[in-house]
Amino acid sequence: MGPKGEISGRVEWMKLDNAAKIYPAITGSELTGVFRISVHLTAPVVLPALLKASEEASKLFPLYSVELCRGFFWYFLEYNGKTPRVLSDSGPRCQPFPRTMNGELLYRVIVRGNTISVEFFHILTDGGGAIFFLKTLLNKYFLHTESIMEVPFPEAKDGPRPGCSEDLFSRHYGKGMPRPAVLPRAWHLPFRLREAPRFRVTELGVPAEKLALLARESGCTVTEYLAATMLFILQEIRISEGGGSPHIRVQIPFDLRRRYEAETLRNFSLFAMPAIDVRMGLYSFDEILREVKITMQMMTDEKRIKQVISRNVSKEKNPLIRIIPLFIKSPVLRIAYNRFGPSQFTSIVTNMGRVTPKGPAAQLMQAMSVTPPPPHKDIKVTAGLISLGAETIITFGSLTGNTDLEKGFVKRLTSAGLPVRILTK
Repeated sequence: MGPKGEISGRVEWMKLDNAAKIYPAITGSELTGVFRISVHLTAPVVLPALLKASEEASKLFPLYSVELCRGFFWYFLEYNGKTPRVLSDSGPRCQPFPRTMNGELLYRVIVRGNTISVEFFHILTDGGGAIFFLKTLLNKYFLHTESIMEVPFPEAKDGPRPGCSEDLFSRHYGKGMPRPAVLPRAWHLPFRLREAPRFRVTELGVPAEKLALLARESGCTVTEYLAATMLFILQEIRISEGGGSPHIRVQIPFDLRRRYEAETLRNFSLFAMPAIDVRMGLYSFDEILREVKITMQMMTDEKRIKQVISRNVSKEKNPLIRIIPLFIKSPVLRIAYNRFGPSQFTSIVTNMGRVTPKGPAAQLMQAMSVTPPPPHKDIKVTAGLISLGAETIITFGSLTGNTDLEKGFVKRLTSAGLPVRILTK
């Protein structure tokens, strides 16, 4: 490894970044910490071309050719130079990466019919890093399958840039920052869990331009509009079910790369958490949307970002925490997370944004979708979305057989004049 945070040929080993450190302690067979991004092509996937593209793309990403190793005080990532496994999509999505398999990478490529997917363990990166890898993979794939010399994603043509392995949370840590206020416990959906394997997926397709226009007419972004929709439906369910905390809160991840002009392909995201308190009375959609917009403006402010980063990083810098052996640290982290982590929010809405391929290969891609990680059993249902071409696909990941939340979403969007296609049940 070269200078700190830089790739020099390859990465021999890396510390887990601040966002990744909790995952080895809390993840398992159901709370896997694995997410999926898929691209749906106009023709069946050519497997030999995908295998070659996967090998070529992975060589450009030595920071991802790593396995999870157990140290005395912390887990760490060690370079092994392997290429990701290319698997048939035959089982449930977002399955865990086996801890007991030596040399196992923390991402994989999955193929089914006309769909190429990548699945990443959140220890390795967030959605921003995964999409950059997928773009590189698609560049290679189309060069091997089509007589096309212009790659669809020129920004990923040469793979990662210098600085791609840097842990930027540590760089933006500020000592002595006041801690954010502790939030009261959020209301959770009271639905019964499904029998294992619990995780199921529902996908909705909506016209991307009509959704964007609907958001603009409401004076907000697509993310804010759909987060407000989620809060509105959760409020309806809370009223019909009754009981529990009055605080309904939605977690909204946001990428920090553009703000800081960062090249890192490791985790570099934070969360905003707009909320309503039903003790204040019934909220109209416009009132909820205003709360969402205000919260997003506040939590994406420079000072708030630094405050949250500093709160998170200060824990790993605490001398007492650092000297605790891992065999004690891991169960303590797991207990603390199960008690305090999911209590902060009711659900999640994550928007991976709009992907815009260029040139002739753009016509060979129909749509993209993102499957969020299986949620904690207290959260039960989360949503992710991504746009490519004419369609935005909204994917719900659920641990319950109850579909009131998904049905409420369809009803709300169609009542606003937005056509909705149910793609997967």
